Amino acid sequence: MLAAVAGLFCFTGIVISNIYTSHNHASTLRSSRRALSNIEPVNADAVTDAAVTDEVVVVKDPSHPYGKCEIPKAKFSNHPVHTLYQPAFPGSGSRMTYELVEALTGITISNDHNYAVDPNVHNHVVSVKTHYPNRNGISLEQFDDEFHGAILVVRNPVKAIPSFFNFWYERINHLENHSVRAPKEEWIRFRDANLTIQLQSWQKHMDYWLKKYQNDRSKLLVLPYEHLTDNARGPATALKLATFLDSVQGVKAPVEPEKVACLWHRSVKYMDEGVSVEGHAIRKGASATPYTQSQFDAILKVLQAQKWKYEHDPEVFMIMDQYLRHLAHSWLYVG
Repeated sequence: MLAAVAGLFCFTGIVISNIYTSHNHASTLRSSRRALSNIEPVNADAVTDAAVTDEVVVVKDPSHPYGKCEIPKAKFSNHPVHTLYQPAFPGSGSRMTYELVEALTGITISNDHNYAVDPNVHNHVVSVKTHYPNRNGISLEQFDDEFHGAILVVRNPVKAIPSFFNFWYERINHLENHSVRAPKEEWIRFRDANLTIQLQSWQKHMDYWLKKYQNDRSKLLVLPYEHLTDNARGPATALKLATFLDSVQGVKAPVEPEKVACLWHRSVKYMDEGVSVEGHAIRKGASATPYTQSQFDAILKVLQAQKWKYEHDPEVFMIMDQYLRHLAHSWLYVG
C-alpha cells in the first residue's frame, strides 16, 4: 500500500484536482446532510424560525456552561435567500464551518460542484462551500449576481497543509473522512514534493477572495480557524458569524450570545457534556508533521509577505501577525 501511495506522489497535481469530486460511500450523519437533491423543501417560516425558536432551545444549566440546545435539521429555504460564498483553502475547516452555519440558520449548504449543475438549489441554500481558486474548487463567477457576499475561513498554512494531506491520504486509501492521520513518512514524502506549490496555492486563495470584496468589505467576513476553534475566542467568533448571517436577506440566525455559544459548542467542539456528538469524527494517530528548517523559513516568508501586502487592512494584518508570532516557537515544527 505504501509503495502505491509513493507512486501517486508523482502525479500529485492530477490526484489533487480530482479529490473533491470522488464519492465517499461512508454512511454518516454528515453525508446524509450533504445529500441536497434528496431534501424536500419545507414551509419557509418553519425553516427560518427553527433556528431561533422551536428547534433551538437553550436552557441555562449550572452543570453545563453552554446550556442545552439542539442543532436544527438543515433544510432548503422555501423562499429566496441571498446566498453566501463560503471559501476556505483545503484543510482549513470548511466542513466544520458549514456545520456551524447550518446550526445557526437551519438552512442547508451546497458545494460549488452541486451549485454549478443543479439550478434547484440556487437562492435556496445559505452558503456554498468552495475551495476555488484552488484546483479542488470550480469557478461560480457566472452566478455572482446571486451571491450576497462571502465567509472566508483562513488558517495558518503550517497546519492547513498537513490537515489537507490527511484528507488526501484517507481518500487514496479508501478510509473514512476525518478518521486517521497519515503516517509521518507519508507526510514527509508529500511535504518534500509539494510544499512550494501548496504555499503558492494558499496565498493565491486568500488574495483572490480579499480582492473580490476589496471595494465592499461589509460583504466579506474573515474568520480565522484558530479563533473559531479556541475555547476562549470561539463563542465570540461564532457570534460574529451569526450576526453576519442574520444581516443577509432571507436568512435568520440567533444573535443572543448564550444561544450562539451553545450551538458553537455542539457543532464546533464536537462535544456535549463530555460525550462525543453523533456524526462527528476525530482523527486518530500521531499528529507530528515536521518541516525542515528551509521549509519552515519558506512558510515564514509567505506569511510575512501577506502581512505587509495587507498592512492597510487591519483585520488581515493582525491575523498574519498572529500567525507569525505563533511560529516564533519554531521548535514545535522543525525536526
